[in-house]
Amino acid sequence: MKSNFLYILCVSYLLVFTLSAPAQVIISEFMADNKKTLADEDNQFPDWIELYNTSATRVNLAGWALTDDPTHQKPWFIPATNLTAKGFLVVFASGKNRSVPGLPLHTDFSLKASGEYLALLKPDSSVATEFAPVFPPQYPDVSYGLAQDVTTNTLVPSGALARVRIPTDGSLGTTWTQIGFNDSAWTAGAT
Repeated sequence: MKSNFLYILCVSYLLVFTLSAPAQVIISEFMADNKKTLADEDNQFPDWIELYNTSATRVNLAGWALTDDPTHQKPWFIPATNLTAKGFLVVFASGKNRSVPGLPLHTDFSLKASGEYLALLKPDSSVATEFAPVFPPQYPDVSYGLAQDVTTNTLVPSGALARVRIPTDGSLGTTWTQIGFNDSAWTAGAT
């Protein structure tokens, strides 16, 4: 009986600790003068804001908000959207006001390339990230954001030997994906 009580106490403590640990989502990057970098589903080039989940757990963004209003009186609320651990989400700052979960998200405001206030608000209305009093003037097709540690993994180095074949039919099937497949008759070149 005593060991069950201790177990329940430990599990309860861990649960409370886990639930009280704040999920940290930030604005990692934005583009306030998108001319040709990232098109939306309408094939237009609106401004965009990238959110990043810095935590090791999934975060549901229901109740989080983006705003260009420094008084936080008119935030645009993000719908119930799961952001995976260490995951990114792009929200277009287009003024189109689209907030359907699973579809491209669009704020009800756009960004001013000349600079303005921008913030991500937590569900309790506290600031998660803000560019205050205003972000600096922006350049066309250049994003602005927070410095991050980046790890690059080179899968195929530049200049590596590569072979290519454009099939005329489906006779190869998936055999070409097998280890030890003989591609010596294919055209050779460098990456």
